[in-house]
Amino acid sequence: MSEFIKTVNQVVKKRFGGGVWVQGEIQELRIPNHVYFTLVEQDGDKKAVLSASIWQSVHASIRLKLAENGLQLAEGLKVRVFGECDLYPGNGRFTFKISRIDSRFTLGDLIARREETVKQLKLKELYDANRAVELALVPLRIGIITSIGSAAHADVLKTFEDSGLGFKIFVHDARVQGDESIDSVVSAIQTMDNRHDLDLLMVVRGGGSKNDLIGFDSLQIATAIAKCRLPVFTGIGHETDLSVADEVANQTHKTPTACATAVIELVREFVEKTESAWDEIESLALGELEASASRLSEQANKISIKVLDALAEASKLIAVTTQRIRHRPLEILKLETKTLDEFAQRARLLDPVNTMARGWSITRNDDGKVVRDVGNLKTGDKLVTTFVNGTTTSTIQEVSTKGKSNGKTKE
Repeated sequence: MSEFIKTVNQVVKKRFGGGVWVQGEIQELRIPNHVYFTLVEQDGDKKAVLSASIWQSVHASIRLKLAENGLQLAEGLKVRVFGECDLYPGNGRFTFKISRIDSRFTLGDLIARREETVKQLKLKELYDANRAVELALVPLRIGIITSIGSAAHADVLKTFEDSGLGFKIFVHDARVQGDESIDSVVSAIQTMDNRHDLDLLMVVRGGGSKNDLIGFDSLQIATAIAKCRLPVFTGIGHETDLSVADEVANQTHKTPTACATAVIELVREFVEKTESAWDEIESLALGELEASASRLSEQANKISIKVLDALAEASKLIAVTTQRIRHRPLEILKLETKTLDEFAQRARLLDPVNTMARGWSITRNDDGKVVRDVGNLKTGDKLVTTFVNGTTTSTIQEVSTKGKSNGKTKE
C-alpha cells in the first residue's frame, strides 16, 4: 500500500509540476495549530469538495498577506490558493497543501458580491429609502444596536454621557460578526423599529477585518435598514471601511464614536438655533421697547409744548379778560347812562303836560278813562277835560260823527 501511495504522489506531482491554483469557498474551518478546512465549489446542483491544509509555518505569512488587505481566513470566504496535492500514508487522506493565497481574488469576490447586493437594492427601490426618512427635530430617544460589553458599546455610551444633554438611550444586544451576525442584526433592527419611543436608530460596531464586517454587506441587513421607519445612522468599523449597510443608511459615520457625535451635534444645533431665536426675539423686543419709549418721549414733548402753548394762550386770555373786567363796568355805565338820558329826553317829549302846553287837552269820561273814540260816547255822559292850567266838567247833549248828530254837549 505504501508503494501505491508513493506512486500516486509521484504521478500527481509529475502531472501538476510544482503546484496548482484552485479556488473555492472556505467551510469547516479549524485552527488548532495548523489550519484545516474544506474548500468547496458549488456549480448549480454539482458540488466539488477538497480537503485543504496550511501548515503553521506557512500560515504566518499567509495571515500577514491577508491582513495587508484587511482580510483573514473565515467561514464563507471565497479564496484562490496555490498548493500541491498530497496523499498522506498515515490515514489515506488526500489533502491540498496550501503555500500561497491570492488576496486580490478574495477582494474581487467581496466587491462583486457587494455590487450585486447594491444592484438588487436599487432594483427593489430600497437603496435610497432610509435616506428619505425624515429626521426628528430633536432626536433625544436613541436606540443602539451593538454588541453589549464591546468597546464600541462603551465608547458610544460615554460620548452621549459626556455631552451633558438629556438623551434617553435604549441598547439592543446583537452579534456583529460571525455566522449568526446577519440574523442577529436583522432581528435587532426589526425589534427596535417596532418600538414607538425612539427617534433614531444607530447600528455600530468597532473595527475588524473585511470578512469580520462581511455581514454588513449582506442583502438581509441592508434591506432591514432600508425598510426601517426610523432614520438609521451607522458607525461600522474603521475610517476606511464602507459597507452596503453604510450605503443605505440615513447617515453613515466613520466610527461608532463619530456616529454618536453626529447625533449630539444635531441636538446641539437645535439648541443653538433655539437660543439664537430667543436672542433675536429679545433683541427685537428691546428694540421695540426703545422705539416705543422714544415715540412716547416725542409725544410727551409735543404734548408738553402744546400744553405750554395752551397755558400761554390761556394766560393771555385771562389778562385780556381781567383788563376787560376792570374797564368794562365803567364803559357799560357810561353807555347805559347815555341810553337813559336818551330815554328821559323821549319821555319828556311825550309828557302830556308838555303836549298840552302846546294847545292840546285831555278828555276823560266819568270813569276816568281817556276818550279816544267819539263812538264810545252817548247823550248825558259826563266828561272831564284837562287843560294845561285846569279842568272843566261837561254833559253831552249831542253826539255828532262825520255829518250825523244825536244830541248836544252842555258845559
